[in-house]
Amino acid sequence: MMQSDRLFMEFIPVLIWALLAIVLVVVMLLASWVLRPHVLQNSEKTSTYECGEEPIGPARISYPYNYFIYTVLFVVVDVMGAFLWLLAASNILWVDATKYTVVWQVAVFILIIMGGIGFVMKMLPKSFLDGKETLEVYRKAKAEKEKEHYVAGGH
Repeated sequence: MMQSDRLFMEFIPVLIWALLAIVLVVVMLLASWVLRPHVLQNSEKTSTYECGEEPIGPARISYPYNYFIYTVLFVVVDVMGAFLWLLAASNILWVDATKYTVVWQVAVFILIIMGGIGFVMKMLPKSFLDGKETLEVYRKAKAEKEKEHYVAGGH
């Protein structure tokens, strides 16, 4: 049996698990769509809920993309950890024929990942959020709401 055939045979369980994962996701999405309550939507049901407070402005506000940097950092570190753990758990490093090739590939992989981490670290000081932006938007919307209420005669 050739090396490529043996590798393909060892990869079959991974393909089966991937297929099962895809089927499970599709079944769960279909089940949630079938089992959810199908009720008519009205203004009361679709209004913004703010924990007993009078809703101020729309519920859908623009997402602060500054958090995107933290997401990129998490994904980069997570991917690096997953691949390095898989490499350490496999026996590919112990095969003499591919030992040096794998070491160079891992070195290039780590350099690429470190480039991503370096980019994120460079962008972090520019994207630091202290909450002032959100508080500003809230105060502005509340002032407009109070102004409308005062003009309408409900002082």
